[in-house]
Amino acid sequence: MKSHDMAYVACFLIGFVMLALGIGGFISLGMIVKDWNPARGVVERIESERVYKYRKMRWEHRVDVCYETVEFGEMYTSKEVYLTFGIREGGEIALLYNPEYVREVRFPVHEGCLHGFFSAVGLGIAWIGFVLRKEKRKGTKAS
Repeated sequence: MKSHDMAYVACFLIGFVMLALGIGGFISLGMIVKDWNPARGVVERIESERVYKYRKMRWEHRVDVCYETVEFGEMYTSKEVYLTFGIREGGEIALLYNPEYVREVRFPVHEGCLHGFFSAVGLGIAWIGFVLRKEKRKGTKAS
């Protein structure tokens, strides 16, 4: 195989894996929506610190959220997030909690953004692979 052949095969593989991760994440969210209870959480605190990991300086963000459950009243959770866009102290955030294990919480908006990003990038990389394959076919017909 030539490097051009390897490029479009690699683009297809990487693109479809990322697309599958994004779609799988959306399916996972869709499956829990019907069983889990929605709640509005209030962001109590956002902690950001620079840490040294894997030979690089990185930022870690931890968000503490207070939410109200039907069975147990007020509960608290904390979550490590990569980006704090749309989150501010004192603001509200949508979340879903498991009624059987109320400390099990998912943030559907932020997870949806992450899965949407994976799907879009995966689709873009797979499209690049398709274009490279199409160019390869044009090149062999002209020869």
